[in-house]
Amino acid sequence: MPEKTLTDTALPGLSHASLATSATDWITDRILEGRIRPGERITEVGLAEQMGVSRSPVREALQALSRGGLLIVEPRRGAFVAELDRTNAADLYTCRLLLEPHCTRLAVESMDENRVSALRDIFARMRSAVEAGDAASYVVALKEYNWTLLDACPNRLLFGFAESSWQASLRYWDLLVRGSSDYLGKSLRRNRGMQNAIIARNPDKAEAVAVKVLQFGRAELLKLLSRLPTEPV
Repeated sequence: MPEKTLTDTALPGLSHASLATSATDWITDRILEGRIRPGERITEVGLAEQMGVSRSPVREALQALSRGGLLIVEPRRGAFVAELDRTNAADLYTCRLLLEPHCTRLAVESMDENRVSALRDIFARMRSAVEAGDAASYVVALKEYNWTLLDACPNRLLFGFAESSWQASLRYWDLLVRGSSDYLGKSLRRNRGMQNAIIARNPDKAEAVAVKVLQFGRAELLKLLSRLPTEPV
């Protein structure tokens, strides 16, 4: 049976933004399925033809995935899927566990009320995304939440190191959120612990929660990467 295109199932009057989001989901799903492999070159034209849509939403999808690090876009060469390696992922989380919990502790110790309010608003968006089953919106809000939290760290050298390893791990986040049907709920529950610690201004609790959140993310990611096909389907 031929694979359905986006327009086969799209509702009449589907907006451009919805098509771009659907295109992002479509590409990510095929990376998870092994239909598009790490290191493989992909093009707007080829993807648009496969999806049955114009190039514009595909271009936006490629840009979104590039910002997240899942794709690498090179001028005049096209887009390539980033390498998804278990050893690299494990090493990144080792670095994150060394840096982010203490960075979080310092952030909560010195956090002002404006940032607490901003994090409360972002967490509300995360909760709404989970309730709607909107993985794309959840991962955007989760990235914003993490950066807003870490950026409160007064030790800017520590923040710089923590941000570097955090940024390097972002290419795995879209896969994580979409790779398991129950990941959204599990992730939200663990991050609720962080939000409660921030509201209580409890740096000890925030540091402990950061460790648990990172350990959970590492375990889920390594499990997901072990399931990725090594050959195209």
